[in-house]
Amino acid sequence: MTRKILYLLIGPKGAGKTYIGTLVDQRTEIRFLRVEPIWLGLQPGEDGWQKVEQTIAAMFEHHDQVMIESLGAGDAFTQFRASLARKYTLKLIRVYAELDTCLTRVKTRSSADHIPVSDHQVEYYNKIAAAVIYDWDLEINNQSPASDEAILAAIQTLV
Repeated sequence: MTRKILYLLIGPKGAGKTYIGTLVDQRTEIRFLRVEPIWLGLQPGEDGWQKVEQTIAAMFEHHDQVMIESLGAGDAFTQFRASLARKYTLKLIRVYAELDTCLTRVKTRSSADHIPVSDHQVEYYNKIAAAVIYDWDLEINNQSPASDEAILAAIQTLV
């Protein structure tokens, strides 16, 4: 049986995780799951982490490789990641850019599919997300931003 691979794009809001995930989904066999719309659609009392994990499991019924995005911080994420690691091979990808750049990107992007947060909250969350340290499988400096070809070539080193 083929081991399922879950790629986790981890980094601050505005670092480019959604862009990278969408690009990878369009140009590779890796399917990208946008997590924020799941959180936005929660009903009162629903567990967001559980709902995301269920959606990942459903995607793995049809695909061997799935990618998600996250800030990657907090105790709940740590528990979520541990649960996923028991089921799938995880590949942790750090996506980063200067925090001022991230804030500017958040201010200028469409908020339709993103959890609405104030500039102050973005700054607060991004400081936490930028300080997260894992044993990264890949790091993508998306300050410039990185070219599509460079992103895809980097991701292919993990496949």
